[in-house]
Amino acid sequence: MLGKLFGKKRGAKDTDKLIEGLKCRKISYVDVDFDELKSGMAASAEYILKLTPVNYYAVKNEYVLALIYSDEGLNENYVRFKRISFEKQTGVTELFPLDGETASKALAKVGVIVKYDPERKD
Repeated sequence: MLGKLFGKKRGAKDTDKLIEGLKCRKISYVDVDFDELKSGMAASAEYILKLTPVNYYAVKNEYVLALIYSDEGLNENYVRFKRISFEKQTGVTELFPLDGETASKALAKVGVIVKYDPERKD
């Protein structure tokens, strides 16, 4: 019983293996309802395109940080969101899979141009 109380969460290592070796890009988005974000992403990966990036010059006291993990050709992509409030993490989601086209569009919204080529296999 104590092992269950103090042991690591199951599945944490599995998700770490998924993103191992993938490049991480960070995007800060305007703060939204975190539960709505989770359910929207669970329904469709394209929900990320509805989010608004934070203005680079704006003061960011509360925002949602997206960690987009991808390979070089955007054939394998995952995103994890963290809610940040006054420099402290107040929430985190599980990893959500992203298709290459959606990942490319999300990155392009903040000026990171990575061309998605579905034929390319890294």
